[in-house]
Amino acid sequence: MAGLERMNVGVVGSGGRGAAFREALEATGARIHAVCDVDEDALDRSRKELGAAEKYFDYDEMIARSDLDAVVVATPMPYHARQAVRALMHDLHVLSEVPAAISVQECVDIVQAAEKSRGLYMMAENSVYTPVNVLIGVLVRRGLFGEPYYAEGEYLHELKALNETTRWRRRWQTGIDGITYGTHSLGPILQWMPKDRVVRVCCEGSGTHHEDPRGDPYHQDTAVMLCKTARDALIKVRVDMVSDRPHAMANYQLQGTDGVYESGRGGPDETGRIWLRSLSREVRWHSLGALTGPDSLAERYLPEPWLNPSAAAQHAGHGGGDYFQVFDFVQAVTTGTPCRVGVHEAMDMTLPGLISQQSIAQDGAWLAVPNSRNWPDGSTHEPLQMVFPEDLLASPVPTQPPAGYLLRCYDESLQDAWLSLVKKAGFDGWNRTRLAGLQRTILPDGCFLLLHRASGEVVATAMARHRPTELHPGGGEVDLVAVDPGHSGKGLDQPVCGAAVARLIRAGYHRIYLTTDDSRLPAIRGFLKLGWEPLLHNENMERRWEALLTELGWKARPGRRR
Repeated sequence: MAGLERMNVGVVGSGGRGAAFREALEATGARIHAVCDVDEDALDRSRKELGAAEKYFDYDEMIARSDLDAVVVATPMPYHARQAVRALMHDLHVLSEVPAAISVQECVDIVQAAEKSRGLYMMAENSVYTPVNVLIGVLVRRGLFGEPYYAEGEYLHELKALNETTRWRRRWQTGIDGITYGTHSLGPILQWMPKDRVVRVCCEGSGTHHEDPRGDPYHQDTAVMLCKTARDALIKVRVDMVSDRPHAMANYQLQGTDGVYESGRGGPDETGRIWLRSLSREVRWHSLGALTGPDSLAERYLPEPWLNPSAAAQHAGHGGGDYFQVFDFVQAVTTGTPCRVGVHEAMDMTLPGLISQQSIAQDGAWLAVPNSRNWPDGSTHEPLQMVFPEDLLASPVPTQPPAGYLLRCYDESLQDAWLSLVKKAGFDGWNRTRLAGLQRTILPDGCFLLLHRASGEVVATAMARHRPTELHPGGGEVDLVAVDPGHSGKGLDQPVCGAAVARLIRAGYHRIYLTTDDSRLPAIRGFLKLGWEPLLHNENMERRWEALLTELGWKARPGRRR
């Protein structure tokens, strides 16, 4: 909607968080035209305070009847996705509070609605816009950190009393195990790791040690989520909203090959500290100190709006982040400039936390994080397929395990160990009954295990199956390639996968294939290194594989067509 003279905005949740958007909206040339809230007293008050021309008790009525260009969704968490989708269906632009959604399906709904809408979707993750986080992002993009490979984010904000005045928090923020409110921690970090995303997570908690005024236990006090990215970086996120402790809401660390940053933790006289190879040859800390001053990093690298903020930015909450996120949104709507936290960036920040809730319920299992970029067409999400080139069938297939590991065939004494392994590797729903049903398609001595000699644990597996399909007449499948996350990075997929391929070759198969998913990037990289080729059997597959190979930085293109 480039060329708007002035943008009319509707604010839902105007009696609470929504009121914080007025000054920033007006300073950037927009105006609050309509307000909506389910509390009628708060609605009347907010209409006067925000200078709105209209008020609505019903959200659907507001977006259907009011002359709006955009909507700010500032309601409790369980309403964000539904209200964003409804606005997008009316071709309205959306600025939604965090997180984007409370379920994976709601994330799908938002992405598909945004794809069909003429409206723009942005998530209001204000921590991305605070001056110090912007500065670190600029330093990363200038190459001063080298290659970032590790980061930490913490959100430590005791809010038990706030649970009693904003009751929705008691369920959605302090009633569910896992990282329920993780975008403030993950958002800046993903901005510091350009063109990367989280592909799998695991999560554990510290137990429950606090009760609410009614005697009901809160969720586990501290939850810690580990994230692996497509580019093999490691991220740790800690969230704690119930432990009794001094306030230290937003803490960050970033480690790169040429620099490191640690934020101040909110205590007396604490500021952030940094070391960059270009800053000093001696490896020692330098105080980030004030963001302004002669020859400071900020003076040299911080963009002008943050270096010399307007009065509205100086008055805004969250270190000016509330202002700059609105500025970015209005600029994106009126000029077409891409915003920092568009729909897919919002999903990259939201989905890991949602998957962490599944992981903590499964004893900390590593689970794959979906890639929202594969959702917009709305089609059934069919698995990716790869084929083993026929010209390699006569070549020796590597099956030699690394030192300290033993390759052997499956037997029933290892059934429980096998089931435990596939659960750790993120394959859900496996039990003895399901495994028994698979036996008739597995070639004799066709299920391979890798044992860790020191512990006796089963740490990798793959199987050779008779599995002809329309795409693979007379085909054999290498299936359930799984590696214990505790032993990842050692190439353990190679010997078990190679053994399964060799078994199929001995049985006379010429068409050997496997299936995988877009989120299993480390596994896909391993398959590519072993010589497997992407199967490009329709346009959607060509598009998905092109995106994946680009994300992996894989030079050989494109793959094997049907």
